[in-house]
Amino acid sequence: MALARTVVLGCIAAALGIWWLGRAYEVDNDELFGYLWSSIAFVALVAILGVAGAAALWLVRRRRK
Repeated sequence: MALARTVVLGCIAAALGIWWLGRAYEVDNDELFGYLWSSIAFVALVAILGVAGAAALWLVRRRRK
């Protein structure tokens, strides 16, 4: 549960950061949403890779016993 909460909070922080920077540098809204989706996809990909790595380690340790 802590991992899911961390991922959600990371996505919210990234969205707010990108929105703030977009407003500060007067970036177009369509371009801003493109950056937002890219950052959300990156965070989700890293989370999925982390879960896959943990599952692989769990399977390897389980097979050794």
